[in-house]
Amino acid sequence: MEYDVPAVTTSIRIMKLLSRHRHKSCSLKEISDLTQVNKTSCLRILRTLEREDFVKYDSQRKEYSLGPYLIALGNRALELNPMVTAAAAELAAISSEVGLTTVLIRRISQDRAIYLASEHPPGNHPTISISIGQHIPLAGVSFGWCFLAYDSEEDWQHFTDPGLVPYTPDTIVDPSVFAATLRTIRQAGYTVSHGSLTPGLSAVAAPIFNLGGHVELVVACLAMTSELDSAYEARVIKTLTASTQRLSALHGFSIHPTGDQSSDFEDYGR
Repeated sequence: MEYDVPAVTTSIRIMKLLSRHRHKSCSLKEISDLTQVNKTSCLRILRTLEREDFVKYDSQRKEYSLGPYLIALGNRALELNPMVTAAAAELAAISSEVGLTTVLIRRISQDRAIYLASEHPPGNHPTISISIGQHIPLAGVSFGWCFLAYDSEEDWQHFTDPGLVPYTPDTIVDPSVFAATLRTIRQAGYTVSHGSLTPGLSAVAAPIFNLGGHVELVVACLAMTSELDSAYEARVIKTLTASTQRLSALHGFSIHPTGDQSSDFEDYGR
């Protein structure tokens, strides 16, 4: 049986809302409307969160935003999560090796993920700016597909039945192509997208599995599509998959002699 504490659930929904760039500062009415919580209850929760520094209130603009205590809390959470810590530490080595901005992504809901960390390559390599905490639609880009590929195929219908969102002219919107892409990821252990979420931007991505064989995190290398020729892409894939395979093994993901996961894992980097 699942237990739900309404005030806690609402508090979480409010903080998740304020973590999104387009809702980073909201009035009481906006928060109430977007979370579908009545204004009186919403105000009580906001005042409690404000007292604990989880949100801050701008009295001139009459808007709420995330509070400073969450910075320390987030850093502490990173320190206490060994899987995230190990993966974040690996980003610099990957970025330096391939000369690309490298990011760490975690799934936060059925259809969204967020950037947890990023590293830019040293020297004069071009960099791509991303915002830590920014939300990403899973169905729109390669690093989202790395999570979806290991869901059940019935779960894919959550995206295909209402119609896949065309973020750019290069977004996959054909359900059969989308399903085929996800099946290929299961076999290859990585994937590449070109301009599917942002025009002119490519991403090479690979999953990190936890002890239970579930995708815990995804690492992706970001590049301008124009600079990523086939030879460069192959080098990025080799470096990235070697790293994610090592991180998966470090945290207990083992190769079994039988079963789908073993064949997926053995195909890493091919």
